Amino acid sequence: MSVDQIEEQIRRLTPTDLGRLTKWFGRFLADRVTSPNSDWQESAEQIAELERRLAEFKADPAIATPFEPDYFDNLRRQLADERAKKASAR
Repeated sequence: MSVDQIEEQIRRLTPTDLGRLTKWFGRFLADRVTSPNSDWQESAEQIAELERRLAEFKADPAIATPFEPDYFDNLRRQLADERAKKASAR
């Protein structure tokens, strides 16, 4: 399955299933990011904010905002730009 196919399936998820996927993916990423030298380390404040937002969403799933059609393309572009900056800084 390609990333584009996965993205399409994610867009079709119900709010409940999207919440389940989000929880699973968060745990999946947490298990993968174990290096203390990793660039990606959330602070206690960030984790608290994420948990607050998740609780708010669970209390009222209607507050969810759908992704714009080009969201993932823009995200890929931004990540590529950031990686290029880091690579050129080395």
